[in-house]
This record gives sequence, C-alpha cells and structure tokens, in this order.
Amino acid sequence: MSRRKPFASENQSKDYEFLGNVPGPVIDFEESFADIGSRSRLEQMRELGSYPRFVLIVGFAIFMLLAGRLYELTIREHEQMRAIAEGNRLRIEYLNAPRGTIFDRNREILATSKPAAELVLLPLDLPSNSSERDAVIGKVASIVNISQEEIISLIPDSRVPVFESVLVRQTLTRDQALVLQEREGELPGFRVSSTPIRDYKHSPEAYSHLLGYVGKLNAKEYEQMAREGYLYNDTTGKTGLEQSYEPYLRGKFGERQVEVDARGTVEKIFGSTEPLAGSDIVLNIDAGLQDELYSNLTARLRGLGRRKAAAMAMEPSTGRMLAFISLPGFNNNQFAEGITTEDYARLAYDRDQPLFNRAISGVYPPGSTVKPMVAIAALEEKIITPETTIKDEGAIVVKNIYGGPDSVFIGYGRRALGVLSIRKAIAVSSDIFFYIVGGGFGPAKIKGLGIDLLAKYYRMFKLDEILGIDIAGEQAGLVPDPEWKQKYFSGDEYSSKWYLGDTYHVSIGQGDLLASPLHVLSWTSAIANGGKLFRPFIVDHVESGGVLIKQKKPEMIGEITANEANIRVVQEGMREAVLSGTATSLQRLPISSAAKTGTAQFDAKNAARSHAWFTAYAPFENPQIAITVLIEDGGEGGVNAMPVVRDTLNWWASNRLNKFTVY
Repeated sequence: MSRRKPFASENQSKDYEFLGNVPGPVIDFEESFADIGSRSRLEQMRELGSYPRFVLIVGFAIFMLLAGRLYELTIREHEQMRAIAEGNRLRIEYLNAPRGTIFDRNREILATSKPAAELVLLPLDLPSNSSERDAVIGKVASIVNISQEEIISLIPDSRVPVFESVLVRQTLTRDQALVLQEREGELPGFRVSSTPIRDYKHSPEAYSHLLGYVGKLNAKEYEQMAREGYLYNDTTGKTGLEQSYEPYLRGKFGERQVEVDARGTVEKIFGSTEPLAGSDIVLNIDAGLQDELYSNLTARLRGLGRRKAAAMAMEPSTGRMLAFISLPGFNNNQFAEGITTEDYARLAYDRDQPLFNRAISGVYPPGSTVKPMVAIAALEEKIITPETTIKDEGAIVVKNIYGGPDSVFIGYGRRALGVLSIRKAIAVSSDIFFYIVGGGFGPAKIKGLGIDLLAKYYRMFKLDEILGIDIAGEQAGLVPDPEWKQKYFSGDEYSSKWYLGDTYHVSIGQGDLLASPLHVLSWTSAIANGGKLFRPFIVDHVESGGVLIKQKKPEMIGEITANEANIRVVQEGMREAVLSGTATSLQRLPISSAAKTGTAQFDAKNAARSHAWFTAYAPFENPQIAITVLIEDGGEGGVNAMPVVRDTLNWWASNRLNKFTVY
C-alpha cells in the first residue's frame, strides 16, 4: 500500500492551484520546510511569482499594526485593561469620612458634619453603546433638573483613575434621592452616595471669614493633591480655619471590597474598614462674645447705611483671639451644600466684596490709633518728657524757605485744643501735638522724631510684618520712609522726594502708612500688657477622641524696648481718653477701661470721608480683653465705632469677667 503524501491529492494540478500552478514534485511535510529553507528568497519569490507583491506588503503592514495594538493592550494599557476587567467582578469602594468638629473655647459647636445625599457618576459603568448611554444620561438629567450637556461635560478624561466617581449634583433633595434609588437598576453608571457635609451653626455670616468653608476639589487642586491621597470627588477646606487646619480636620476614608455586575450594581460585600472622622479643633474664640460683637456691629452698620467693617478681640497677655469678624460675610452653608454658579457670581462681583477678609487682609490708614506708639517713641527718644507742654492752636504754619506759599497743617475739625501734655494730647487726640513731636516745629523748640525714628518704632510694633496668625490671607502693613518713596515713585523727581509734610502725616497715621485691624489690635494689646507682642492665635488645641494631638501656647514675637515708666504714661493717656477725652462714653461701663479713637481720611477728592476706628482694653488695672473695631467710610471713630466696643465690653463685664472659662 502506497503512503500518501501529506500535500498530495488525487488531482495533482488542483493540488498546486494555491501555489499558482507551479510544477514540481510532491514533497512530504518535513521536506517542505527543508526545501524552502534551502532555497534563496529570490527562488521562492519566483516560484510564487504570480502572487502579487503588494498583497505581501499589505499583509506585513497588517501584521505590524496588529502587533503594535497587541503591545498597547498588553504592555502600555495593561493596568487599565486589568482594572476594567476586574471592574466587572471585584472593586474597592471608598467610604466618606466626616470632618472633625470645630468648638469654641467653651466647647460650643461652631461647625460639625451632617449626612447628605449626592449624585455621583462612575464612568466605567456607563453603557458602552452611545445611544444607550445618551438615554441613561437623559433620564438622570430630567430627574435632577440639569441638562444632558452638563452631565456629559463632567465625564473626566483619562487622567482620572478608572474607579473614581465624579460629582454630578451635590445635596440632592429627598424626593430626588428616592427616585434615583428606586430607578438605580435602569441608570447604570449613576449612584446616590451618602456623604457627610459641613453644617455651620450660629449666624453663618458672623463666622464666615473665621471658619471659612469647604468645597469640592477643582481640576487643578486635584492634580496637586492626588498624591496626598485625595480623590477626584473629594472635599477640602478652601478658606479660613477649614483651610489652615485641613490636615487635622480631614478624616480618613474607609474602604470596602465589593463584587459588582456588569452594570456596576453591588452584588456582594467581602470586607470593609470603617472611615475615621477627622480630629476636632477647640478655639480660643468665645462664641458668646462673637455673637454679641456681631450683633452690635451689624446694628451700627444698619444705622449708618454701611456694610464694610471688621471687629476683633484678643487676650492681651497671651495673644489668644477671643473674637474675629469681617463684614460683609456670606453663608458658608451655601458652599458646603454646593453653591450654584449664580450665587457664587453674586458674591464674587458684589462691590462690597463679601469674600474679602478685612480683618487680616485689609490694610488702611490707621489714623489717630497710632498716637500711643508715637508717644512712646517721643518719650523714649527724649524728644519730650511727661511734663512737656505744647499749645494746640488748631493749625501750624511751616514757612516755605524756597519762596512761594507757606504750608498749613490743620488739626481735625480745626479746633484749638489749648496747652497739652502728652497724656492730655492722647486723651483729646491732638493732631497738632503729634505733628510737632513727630516732625518737629521751630517755634515750639522741638526737633521732632523725624521719619527714621518714627519708622523704627512702627517697625518695632511690627506694622510692616505679618504677625503669623493661624489663618491664611494675612497682609503686612506699610511703613513708608524716604527709601520706599524714592523706589515707589521712581522716575518722578517731585513725588519721589520726602517732605516734612510726609513726616507730619505719618505721625498721625495718615499719608502712606497702612495697617490691618489685626495690627491695631496687636499694638493695643502690647501697650496694655506693658510692651510685649504676642503672636495672635485662634486655635487652642487639636484633639481626637478626647486625646490631645496638638497644644498651642502663647508665643512672644517681639518686645518694645521702652522704659516701663514711659509705657505707663501712655497707658494713662489712653485712660484719660475715657475719663475726659474722646471716649467718655466708656465711663458708663461697670469696669475700668482705656481707649483710643481714630478717624482716618482716605479719599483725596473728599476730605469729609473717613474710616472710623476705635480700640480699647479692659479692665485698665489688669487687662483681660482688647477690642478693635473698624468701619469703612464710617465717619468719626469716637462717634460711630465707639458704641460697638462700649456695648460689647458691657456684655463681657456682665457675662465673662472673673467667670470660669474652659480652654
């Protein structure tokens, strides 16, 4: 029996048809490879001559394309493909953690977390068929009252991890959440997620700039914070204490391993770790005092028809912040619940800038509130003594030695205040007295401090520095001098020169001298405590589950190098302002106090416009509280800002003086 060749057929001509009818002997399987391997490629091609060359080229190109795609799938996209494959079976889901609670010093809750429902999208679970996907998105859009286009625009690019969810609607209504949950089976890719959101207590506007607010990460923030463990649909503190203490307040996500079907529906839970709430922070802020100060300030603003103001209180002996208000404020619960574009635009474009923290970021001419500092400098540098007297005639005239008109410098209201000592000059806030001790005046036979010494003492009180309060946004003040002016007005021969008038203006807190309300409060406290500058701090400590995590302590950041007796003279001048000067309204208080008014002109076109300042401390003999109030464009400080401080100190004397307070 003959052995049939593997490639032979009964019709040999047909047997070779696939080779283009090339004649030749029939060979067995092994011989075929040996034969092809022993011949040159040219001979092989000749034998296959009728096979078109371009087909081989196309075949080779297809092979390379397939090989390239195989490389993409198996090497470059291996992790993503593996994740997608696993996504149809096992998945890790993240469980949101509540933020830590914020307490006042008496453990009254200022901010906590409450449960809420939000709608999220998991792009991995959307139908792959475009028409099905559009149908699902359309159903969701109709339920939550947003456009399909808006939902589609939320679908992230490849930079977002495949299993992370995307926020579609924050804080669903109860009805929306119920409908979505009932129809979850027909809405693959969408899920109602239970998440804790911030709940700000009391009057939100009173605490808005102090506490700040939280919000969802934007794309830029996510890129920066993903390496720190933040998720695409994560929340972070944006402003205020929420931002400054984010590392402590932020909780730790829990996780659970689940089995899901192709639509992303959870079939089984294999295991989980519970989320951990963030640490709590306990403030030095007294909520009772904050509420009272806010109430008094807003009532005064309504009477004046003004909205822009700041008010703060501090413990002079430590730097502990007792109250912190900037107005106008905003409702930070709106941000926590997901503020609308329209509402945010309304805040952002409000001409009164409710998002601007005036207490620490606003810098203003401080007006006569600087006079106690100038008095310390004049006494310490022996420009005057406590017994030196100067006659205030309402104006001084400086002769023009170069010809032309003389310069006339007038006091506030052009009132002649008579013969004054340093104590009385502080009490009645004499501009003429401080023009002379600051810049000198020949007829009075007083040479004056001059701008260099004035700048030295202002800087000693740290007007040109940030004080390091534990909240973001603090701005340094400005202490002008000849070098600064020359640089600022570089190229302008006239404006870049320093004149005696510049020194006069800086001596009474006008001109280019600038300070924030926090600076004014700081130097008021330093004078009250005898010359020590403390770093202002809002948070007393951080704790978790009753365990202390971080304790903040008073920190001295500077000291006024002045004789104790000279500081005492200035304290007595501020006390005299209450007894017989510009702040006599404080005599009604059941406690002793010391104070300084300030009326700072700021509009070169209208000298009648001024900021109203008032700063005080009490009790005079043993200072326990200092308060500073600024009302923008508020007129006279002794008329319009003073009642706010008076009424707040009256409440404090009745409710807090010598009363036990928890730290």
